[in-house]
Amino acid sequence: MLLRTLLYSGLWWVLTEGKGSLWIGVALALVIALCAPVSVATWPRQLRWWKLPLFIGFMLKSSLKGALEVAKLAISQRYHANTLTHTYCFRLLKQPPQQLLMANLVNLTPGTLTLRIRGDALYIHILHHHPHVEYQLKLLESRIAGLYGLTHGPTEYQP
Repeated sequence: MLLRTLLYSGLWWVLTEGKGSLWIGVALALVIALCAPVSVATWPRQLRWWKLPLFIGFMLKSSLKGALEVAKLAISQRYHANTLTHTYCFRLLKQPPQQLLMANLVNLTPGTLTLRIRGDALYIHILHHHPHVEYQLKLLESRIAGLYGLTHGPTEYQP
């Protein structure tokens, strides 16, 4: 708790360039430290941090492909909406923090929006549904599982 208060106080000092009242910063830091969750479990210790750079590259590529698809749909004169609410059943990610990470990453992909997580199902609104959506979600889940060191069979995620 003391470390968090010092961290938030230091952040206040940096944000105000050393000109803000120290006591206001300490008071804000204490309020934040007391109200903030003690542990944010989306990025736990068992995460394979050395796999993160490749995963970030994968997500950037996926986001770019999604953005190009949405842009193409937006400028197309013959666009017919093919929206769908898709239910994706988790196969590898069984812990709520892992499922929450996938839901947040789905939201970062243009043309998709996570609606809810219920049990082992993720409900997603998809702007333009196509046959490869399920495969793409399985691939994302597989990549996230790799970050956590979870394994799966080699033929489980074939398109």
